[in-house]
Amino acid sequence: MDLNEKCILVVGGSGVLGGELVKILSTKGARVLATARTAETAQHIPDQAQLKLLVDLGDSASIRVLTDYLSANEPIDGIILAAGRVGFGVAAETSEGDVSTLTQVNFLGQAQLLTALTQSLKGREDAFVAAITGVVAEKSFPGMSAYSASKSALSAWLGSVAMEWRRDKIRVMDLRPGHTETGLATRPLFGNAPQMPTGMSPEHVAQAIVSAIESGATVVSSAEF
Repeated sequence: MDLNEKCILVVGGSGVLGGELVKILSTKGARVLATARTAETAQHIPDQAQLKLLVDLGDSASIRVLTDYLSANEPIDGIILAAGRVGFGVAAETSEGDVSTLTQVNFLGQAQLLTALTQSLKGREDAFVAAITGVVAEKSFPGMSAYSASKSALSAWLGSVAMEWRRDKIRVMDLRPGHTETGLATRPLFGNAPQMPTGMSPEHVAQAIVSAIESGATVVSSAEF
């Protein structure tokens, strides 16, 4: 797939990994739109993004505002979901509210956004959607039950819509990198991160994601990062 002149939406472009994706896609000649959750965090979106937008994946109304705007104004060729939250703690000590919040941000909100933009992607040459589910979609870890469940739910959902959207020629990508040094674990929604080995660099993971998009991949396992 040639990314030159493609219009690509990076959800979470204000984050470390999302920012790297914005930069690499721009060097490929893509027109990159990037989102942040707040006006303050939008300042972290790299200047290479041609349009900076706001969306809160925890708020269905915020998602509708974004998708309505994009559907009416932007001919999107691809979407990369690089946003999310993490939480730590054993299942018995994790509240229903915390589980609900992670599920909304990491699964329900992302599914809502992709579903709402499906019509915009139909008919676009080489249309794709890509979501980062992570290694937790492949392997369970103690103290991460809520986070793992939210990401695994997204992965299972992607597997279903990959078959449903095939007739519309929309490629669905499930990206499962291992631990990456984005700083996300230092800003958990709840709990404290366990001791982790040094992760992969965001630059490496972002380049691997872009290469997978170019090659036509669908499921990219943790071993492939």
